[in-house]
Amino acid sequence: MPELINAQGLGCAESVILAKKALESRDEITIVVNEYTALENLRALGAHLGCLVEVTSKVGDSYLYLVHLRKQRDICNHEDAN
Repeated sequence: MPELINAQGLGCAESVILAKKALESRDEITIVVNEYTALENLRALGAHLGCLVEVTSKVGDSYLYLVHLRKQRDICNHEDAN
């Protein structure tokens, strides 16, 4: 089960730092943000790290984005057979 990080109300950089730190020890995380800029920054982080990125939007008292980042496994493990 992925780690759930609540980054609502935090600055954009803070949510990215939390996500990056969590991905150092986990293969997947879900981070909750309430700012569109934070969402875009997390998408960029995921692309930079080679993660699959899934976003779910929720409307309630406030607009929330659930950003799920999952590390991709290296499908091609080539070793030179020399």
